[in-house]
Amino acid sequence: MASQIPYGARALPISPRIATSSGFNLARGGGRQQADAKTAQTQSLVLRKLSVMQPIRHKTSPLLLAFIASVVLLCVHVPTAHAESPTGIDGYIWLDVNDEPLPYQDHATIQEWLRSANVISREKVGRGIAGVEKLVLEYEGIRFHAAFRSVDVTVRKAAPRGVERSTKKYRDAAIFESAAYELSELLGIGRVPPVVERSIDGQNGTVQIWMEGTRPEVVLKQEDQLHPPDISRWKQQKQIMYVFDNLVCNSDRNQGNLLIDRGWNIWFIDHTRAFKRSSKLIYLDKLTSCDRRLWSSLRDINDETIQQRLEPYLESREITKLLTRRRTLVRRIQGMIDKHGEETVLFDLRPPTGERANWSD
Repeated sequence: MASQIPYGARALPISPRIATSSGFNLARGGGRQQADAKTAQTQSLVLRKLSVMQPIRHKTSPLLLAFIASVVLLCVHVPTAHAESPTGIDGYIWLDVNDEPLPYQDHATIQEWLRSANVISREKVGRGIAGVEKLVLEYEGIRFHAAFRSVDVTVRKAAPRGVERSTKKYRDAAIFESAAYELSELLGIGRVPPVVERSIDGQNGTVQIWMEGTRPEVVLKQEDQLHPPDISRWKQQKQIMYVFDNLVCNSDRNQGNLLIDRGWNIWFIDHTRAFKRSSKLIYLDKLTSCDRRLWSSLRDINDETIQQRLEPYLESREITKLLTRRRTLVRRIQGMIDKHGEETVLFDLRPPTGERANWSD
């Protein structure tokens, strides 16, 4: 996880996540106007700071002061509002309720806002016991949407009569969304939106940033608007999904919990029924290839790292089964490589075409 950005320093929104260089390069392009605005904002800030440096102003010539300002501006690195994150999808900008970019785009600050912002309103938008509430949150006068999940159901499946064995435990839990986010970030996938644990009006659950301007895959399909401009890239993204869902044992994946942004990137949400206590890879027949960097992360990560990151969210047996699935998944992909060759099995995710979806909201 990235380090926290102190609040109050809103004039210089530099993401610590952008300072690193590991992880996926999932997409590129877009957002140049936001970049120019951020650059101008920072340059203005630097000049204002220099203008109030009384000792320098009185003892230094205007020409030297201008030179100092130029050097400082050249040294200031200002990422774009959508700047490439080591584990994020470049091109997607987190928006407020008015579809304006949030002043910070890094996950660490977004997560802190999700924890601290005041709840203005909440509205049920899902069905059933696992239904999601859409929140309007406000932090320092900025309002943005978030999804609140509070489901926490544990079911024990009894053994058949006459069979002596322990009951099988099944959980449908909001906390799994946090586990999915952590694992996605740990492996460099970056396709689960930022989420935090939080209690609202006495209800424990998770709060996740709302994906403004996206559409569920199922809706696009129903409206005959699901026409990605690069079918090969689309299929590659689905293979990344199959690797992830096999790993987290997510049997509830459907087109309703895949969100598509206007850059034709696929985002993963709704993991409350993942992380089952099973060693089985449930989408084995659909797994035919793997992103090269994801394969390296999956193969090289150690059990201790995974356990440390996921202990706050998963029970010990859930972690044990997850680690077993990882080893099985690694053997499966390695077997595919041995049989068909790296060039056939592994791929480098194709860059987006730059074509933006024109569906109506």
